[in-house]
Amino acid sequence: MSSAPYREMGESDKSDRWGDFGRDFGALVLRVVVSLTLVHHGLQKFHNPEGFSAGVVAKSFPSLPGTPLLWTYAAAGMEIVAPVLLACGLFARLASFGLLVTMSFANAFHFMTTGMEGYPLGVPAAGAYAFEPSMLCGAVFFYFMVAGPGKWSLTPKY
Repeated sequence: MSSAPYREMGESDKSDRWGDFGRDFGALVLRVVVSLTLVHHGLQKFHNPEGFSAGVVAKSFPSLPGTPLLWTYAAAGMEIVAPVLLACGLFARLASFGLLVTMSFANAFHFMTTGMEGYPLGVPAAGAYAFEPSMLCGAVFFYFMVAGPGKWSLTPKY
């Protein structure tokens, strides 16, 4: 054992360094791409909040407390603010939790309106499962809620 305050970097250390880089860079790209993709869903809700609250919230979730319009604004706000936080890695776990809840409601809506559509081996008439985007986003948000945003973020531990 050397008495030096540092040690020589071996091959395994170099590969770990590249593994860390790839993991953190991959997390950054995934956070930014999924977040940018989701923001437009929140903006869509703000274009016609009455239509979304009447056509989706009131019909599919009539037992929610409060008005359907309140829940529409809550979902729209969550889909605009939380993706920005996640993309920056600012309180990413909390933002991911909120987005996971939002995607859970989106999945429930799609399952209630279109069913499973033959999932996982069926081929839907539309070419893709209606719940596919919300399910994939939900899986990504679950990952960031559990694993955190990676080192390249404003609050890496949160």
